[in-house]
Amino acid sequence: MNIKELAKKLDLSITTVSRALGGYPDVSDKTRERVKRFANKYQYSPNPYASTLASGKTKTVGYVLPIYGTNTSTLNQGNFFQFIAGMSDELLSESIQLQILFAKSEDEEIKAYEKLILEQKIENIVLQNIKTNDKRIEMLKRYNINYVAWGKTKSKSNFSWVDLDNEGAIEIIINYLINKNHHHISYINISEKYNFANERKSSFLKNLKKNKIKFNKNYYTSVKLEEPEKSFEVIKKMLTKNKKISAIICSTEFSALSAIKACNYLNYEIGKDISIITFDGPLVRDLSSPPITAVSFPVKELGKRAINILLDKNIDGKETRNYLARSQIIERGSVHKVI
Repeated sequence: MNIKELAKKLDLSITTVSRALGGYPDVSDKTRERVKRFANKYQYSPNPYASTLASGKTKTVGYVLPIYGTNTSTLNQGNFFQFIAGMSDELLSESIQLQILFAKSEDEEIKAYEKLILEQKIENIVLQNIKTNDKRIEMLKRYNINYVAWGKTKSKSNFSWVDLDNEGAIEIIINYLINKNHHHISYINISEKYNFANERKSSFLKNLKKNKIKFNKNYYTSVKLEEPEKSFEVIKKMLTKNKKISAIICSTEFSALSAIKACNYLNYEIGKDISIITFDGPLVRDLSSPPITAVSFPVKELGKRAINILLDKNIDGKETRNYLARSQIIERGSVHKVI
């Protein structure tokens, strides 16, 4: 059924039906509900392309998926697709489309956002991979775009975001390791230009101090690129030079796989001679051998919450601009108790 036929059944003008379905305030609640009821009854769905042509605007949500740096490998994109699945569930319920572009570099990423905004007239965007200082946020503000970010900047600027409680997750990990008598704890991070990596490092230092464990700079390293071979060499070198290390915290799944490889190379039995703990995801959940203990968090829920915030929907009976997801430890036997 098209809008002309629906308007005829309702004995209303096409304009009134269109504005009722669009949620315009100049249409009474009674009429709006009647129009929606008939639209559902006759399975009418607005043509998004026609709506865009008519208004010059689109209800589509834009998303740029980076496939460079930490996400060069498709194996490392599992969390993004869980996040996208969460967004899609909410968008489907609102009959809103999701437009995804891919970017192979930072320059391509900026051009992709400009394409979404200037060519495709998209006014709602979800950001991800938030950097400590992120120039994309200023760009979206300049174009007056409605957006929500998966992550925060260092300054925690006044914008809407959803995120994992990175600081709380590291605190949970440190307490978990200390309860198993680990005091020589190493940390494998990625570049702190990504704000989640910066938050995790800060929490690592804070919680060592809180538990009266002196920070050993030889136990900490940051790998700029998620190159498995490079991470393997860095971790192997660290373990060879620092025999007292009893536990390795990995900031990413790729680092965890490299840690497994390094331990196997050095004939360390994981879960007995040395412990590994990381952040959960499909690599360590389904593919690693041995299985790796990890902190798990609801990535799909983050996607759902991002869309709810973007669309100004009430969540749990109240309006919210931010959402912080808590994590929990999933034990898989890769962390031993120091005797």
